[in-house]
Parts: sequence; C-alpha cells; structure tokens
Amino acid sequence: MTEDVECPYCGAWNEVCHDDGQNYEEDMKHQMECRECEKSFVFTTYISISFESEKADCLNDGKHDFKQSHTFPKIFTKMRCTMCDEERDPTPAEWREILTPEEIAEAKEEYPNAKWITEL
Repeated sequence: MTEDVECPYCGAWNEVCHDDGQNYEEDMKHQMECRECEKSFVFTTYISISFESEKADCLNDGKHDFKQSHTFPKIFTKMRCTMCDEERDPTPAEWREILTPEEIAEAKEEYPNAKWITEL
C-alpha cells in the first residue's frame, strides 16, 4: 500500500484511490474515510512538475549521436540521438546493417511501395 495522505484525526496513512482518474482534480476537496479510525476527512490534490536538465552537445555543434532504436518488428526501427532524442529514418546503409537479407526480402514483399525499401 502506498501512503498518500495522513488522516488528520488519528495520523494513519491512507492510500488515495485513483481508479478511473478520480481524486486527481486540483482546487477541490475530495472526501475520504480513514482505514484506521473510520472518520471521514477531506484532502486536496496538488500536482507538482519538476524539470531536470542534461547536456545535449549535439544541439550546439550539430553532431547527433544516432543509434538504432530497439523496435519490434525491426521494420519500424528509427535512428535516435542518444543526447537529445531526435529521431530520423535509417539510411539505406543503416537498414542493411539492421535487417538481415531475409528480413529485407520479407519487407519488400510486405511493403512493396515503401520508399525506404525500394532504396535497398
């Protein structure tokens, strides 16, 4: 059990039910019964947003560090920068490293009009 809110009567910690998104609305009093003393009380929800920064050198010198995403099936693979999360489609050369010749043949059969496949 999580300890979301303390009962103002007995001090017991109670779990707030969030089923179907209830009890998330801010600027209103929500009613609850304490699991220990069984007294009813109200609580208010406050949602806090935090930010965390990290370096993204690629945004300063333009040199992204693209790595293959781990996607299934592989034909939906993207190349994602490890620093800023920018995504792009793999180049034909990268596709040949990502997919086996058998997977390329299957993709050409299943998606014959896909531009990236015709370039392989």
